[in-house]
Amino acid sequence: SSQMSVKQTAGGSYLVCKQRCSGLQPHSWRKACIACGCSTVDHAPGNDVEDDQRMGRLLADSPYAHLTAKVKGGGGLRMYKRNRMIVTNPVVSRKDPTFNTTTYDWAPAGLNQTLAMQYMELIPEKQSPVSGTDGALERRRQLFSQLPVYDNDPMKCQSLTTEEEVPQ
Repeated sequence: SSQMSVKQTAGGSYLVCKQRCSGLQPHSWRKACIACGCSTVDHAPGNDVEDDQRMGRLLADSPYAHLTAKVKGGGGLRMYKRNRMIVTNPVVSRKDPTFNTTTYDWAPAGLNQTLAMQYMELIPEKQSPVSGTDGALERRRQLFSQLPVYDNDPMKCQSLTTEEEVPQ
């Protein structure tokens, strides 16, 4: 997108607002920064653990609970089992053989690597969840939109009026 750029850091890649925002100032109810108007997810490095906890909460009581695992000492909390996939392709040359490695932040669960790669080849390249690319960032942006934090954490929801509403 025209307003964003990807920066590489020791901790991975993250989006930086090109308007040189002074820093995220969250809006009280929108998922946006009040300083520049960009999405909250475009300001901070992705936090895989937080994302996987949100996905785990969403899937825990669904037919897809098998895609989650109990968190040790978490009192029944479940976490999404991210199916990260690393593909190693030999690079053929006359010199010593080298290997080209691609890491996918996510791949379909339960598939062997050959089938998973066939699946990935059907996804447009710009949406492919290869680590550190716009495709991986787009997947995180979609998850952020589909799993708003206030749907998973009652402390983030300002409109609850009774204790009975919390579990709902």
